[in-house]
Amino acid sequence: MLNRVGYTLDISHGVLVEMDEHRRDQEKKTKPILDTLRSYQDLPPDKALAALAIEDKRRQYTAAEKYLEDVLQSALATTE
Repeated sequence: MLNRVGYTLDISHGVLVEMDEHRRDQEKKTKPILDTLRSYQDLPPDKALAALAIEDKRRQYTAAEKYLEDVLQSALATTE
């Protein structure tokens, strides 16, 4: 009956479990590489655009730092 539905030893439970373990090992090995690749994919293709993006991030950082400072000053002023 198994032969009629196409069963072969290639799809036995043990073989499928081994294949899954191998797949998981490969995912563990490639995850750091893919994460690094994704970080580079966000970069602009042009050096001038990259410089603009860096400057924009610096402005955002400065604004966030100023906001945090204002919030802390406000919190200190209300506790006094």
